[in-house]
Amino acid sequence: MFDDFLNEAVIDDIKKDYFNFPIVLLKEFLIDDRECLNNIFDFAIYSYLNKEYESDFSQIKEAESFFGVNIGNKRRSFDNGKTLFESIPENLPFIGIRKSIWFDYYKNQKTEYQKVVLLAFIAIKSIVGKKTHCKTNNLLWYSRMEGNSHTVKNVNELSPELSEYFNEYQSKKIKNELILNWNLKHYAYYTRGFYVSFKMTLEDLIFMAEKNRKSRLLKKVKDNEKAAIKRAIDRLYKM
Repeated sequence: MFDDFLNEAVIDDIKKDYFNFPIVLLKEFLIDDRECLNNIFDFAIYSYLNKEYESDFSQIKEAESFFGVNIGNKRRSFDNGKTLFESIPENLPFIGIRKSIWFDYYKNQKTEYQKVVLLAFIAIKSIVGKKTHCKTNNLLWYSRMEGNSHTVKNVNELSPELSEYFNEYQSKKIKNELILNWNLKHYAYYTRGFYVSFKMTLEDLIFMAEKNRKSRLLKKVKDNEKAAIKRAIDRLYKM
């Protein structure tokens, strides 16, 4: 099933930097990362052909040129991509993986922890989406790492392979790795969750988080004030 002769084409100009795919293709990545990576690649190839050439297999060389790749087994890649494309609902969250990262994980042996870090990175990217930043929590984060579009209710719904990392020590370790080497900005000072960004500076992220906190506190004060006024008026009418 694997494209043993799949290689980056030797070209100077980068045609397409990302392979875009639905988050569900991450399922069982910790069990068989090779198959997941092949599915991501095949989906991206077929998706491009579907959009640009009405799924015409004879144009697959155009997909190779667009992405800057050489496909060893073109028919297998096309057929698998078609099957995946037609079986996956359109409303699932999509995310992209940079080609250089894809090829690094495809060609080189990785430890389980390195695979978890990649899942963690992709998951946060999918949660942030096109926004500059967002607030999230560990359950949603790990749910996306699992390949789920929805948030699991508890850790028992995660696979045994991933649930081993669902603890304070491992979560913090993974976040620190993303901060140090994957350009993540992270803030979680009394926030009941945590704020993340790949586009903002840490200072700007903290500013937005504290601004949201201030807004929530002011709203709470106003709500308490309205409730107090209502109770006072009720007391007046009871006199």
